[in-house]
Amino acid sequence: MRLECDTYYFYPNGEFKTNSEWNNRLDCYSHDIYEVSRAIRIFGTRKQIDKAFDDYCDASGLNVDECLDFKSEPKGSYLYERRKRRFGEDEAILQNKIVSNKLKEYAQLYKNKALIINLR
Repeated sequence: MRLECDTYYFYPNGEFKTNSEWNNRLDCYSHDIYEVSRAIRIFGTRKQIDKAFDDYCDASGLNVDECLDFKSEPKGSYLYERRKRRFGEDEAILQNKIVSNKLKEYAQLYKNKALIINLR
C-alpha cells in the first residue's frame, strides 16, 4: 500500500469577501473585495485520493484549477535546483525536511481512509 499526497487548488466560483483596513494617510477605512479560492490536500492511496477528490467536488460544486504532488523533491530535480539557485542549498534542504515532517504527521493521522486537509 503506497501512500501519496496531492494538493488541489480550486477556482473561486464567484465567492467574494470584503477586506477592511485602516488607512492612516486618509484617516479612514478602505474596503476592498477579493475572490476567495480554496485549497485542499488529500493524503491516502491513489484510489482513496481519487474517490475523496470526486466526493469533495460533488459536495462543494467547485472546479479544480490546479493539482500538485506534495512530496520532497530529490536532489537534481528541476524544483530542487530552482530553489537552490534562488535561495541556496540550505533552504532547499530545509524545505524538503519541512515537507517530509508534514508527510509523517499526515501518516500518523491517516487511518484506512483518505485524509482531507483544508488549506484555505
